[in-house]
Amino acid sequence: MSGRKWVLLVAGSKGWGNYRHQANVCALYQIIKRHRIPDEQIVVMMFDDIAQNSKNPNQGKIISVINQENVYTGVPKDYTETNVNPENFLAVLQGDDSAGGKVIKSASDDEIFVYMSGLGDQYTFHFPEYQLSATDLIEAINTMFTEKKFFKMVIYMDSDYSGSMLKSLSSTINVYAVTSCDEKNKNSLCDPDKTLKVPLSDQFSSALLTFLYSNDFSAVTLKKLIDFITKNVKTTRQFGATKISHCPLSEFLQN
Repeated sequence: MSGRKWVLLVAGSKGWGNYRHQANVCALYQIIKRHRIPDEQIVVMMFDDIAQNSKNPNQGKIISVINQENVYTGVPKDYTETNVNPENFLAVLQGDDSAGGKVIKSASDDEIFVYMSGLGDQYTFHFPEYQLSATDLIEAINTMFTEKKFFKMVIYMDSDYSGSMLKSLSSTINVYAVTSCDEKNKNSLCDPDKTLKVPLSDQFSSALLTFLYSNDFSAVTLKKLIDFITKNVKTTRQFGATKISHCPLSEFLQN
């Protein structure tokens, strides 16, 4: 089965102290673009208050944890500022035009890749002003499955207690989820930058981005990715249809 590939990238925070979340999203966007996924099939949600922040000594730039390169150039500003909220996220994911911008118009033979980087509590993923509940997220995924809006979906969630958001995900609906934490632990920050005075990432996303940056998507599987991450991030958890982990990365992230 061969359909379109959709990508939803979400930085759930705002503020200079949370630099790493938007940096993670921008870095992942640049990696995905190198694998020829067109912008019309990528949706980016981030507050967009980092590149031009008064505390940023590199005005107009966001620095990647991988190699210190500027990853801000060319990143689509599909949803910024107060438009980065749970309602719009759920609408975008489900192809609902009420979001007011680009949405995922997926069909039954399409693959969807979702990456979320931000703050969280048990059973919630934080957006800048509001919170997404685990109940609402799982309900949206189940509805999409019922309405045949995807063939396979993969979700990577990087936030404190993120395991609590996806632990009730069914293994029968062709959705595979990986979380940076179980339901009882927080993220571990990494790569502090002395000039910026903030961490550039956390252990989970640093490992994720490093692997994606340095591997041939046709030659490695999602399982190889999770194996690489879990060497250093012991809190990482997997949920849902774990059989999808045997698919090559190219099935989701390469045209």
